[in-house]
Amino acid sequence: MEIIYVFCMFSLLVSFSYAAVQDFCVADYTAPSGPAGYSCKKDEMVTADDFVYSGLNTTGNTVNIFKAANTPASADQFPGVNGLGISMARVDVAAGGVIPLHIHPGANEVLFVAEGTLDAGFISSDRNTIKKLKIVFGGTN
Repeated sequence: MEIIYVFCMFSLLVSFSYAAVQDFCVADYTAPSGPAGYSCKKDEMVTADDFVYSGLNTTGNTVNIFKAANTPASADQFPGVNGLGISMARVDVAAGGVIPLHIHPGANEVLFVAEGTLDAGFISSDRNTIKKLKIVFGGTN
């Protein structure tokens, strides 16, 4: 009897938690935003264009002190990723360019080198160690 009770309670909890999950929450730029992101567009206002972003096709302007350009693709530019906890960016780095030391608390970073070689380093916040990488386009690390 206890096993059936526990199973029923577990099933009830799972069904309630599943109901709170949304497949998408397209950013409504006309509504106020909060710590969790933008408010959701009404379903009837969502279009296919909300899930398309072509800004990463454009080469960034690297004529600056860092010789680098960052083109973000987060919910601010790409309404279809709102509330999903993901973002992307294109980073163009000219020869001799650098990306200043920065952090991504509680987030991951994926580096893809389309051309050339990139020296990168990752600092472990919990162990205070540095991992150095050399990423080569078309080669092995």
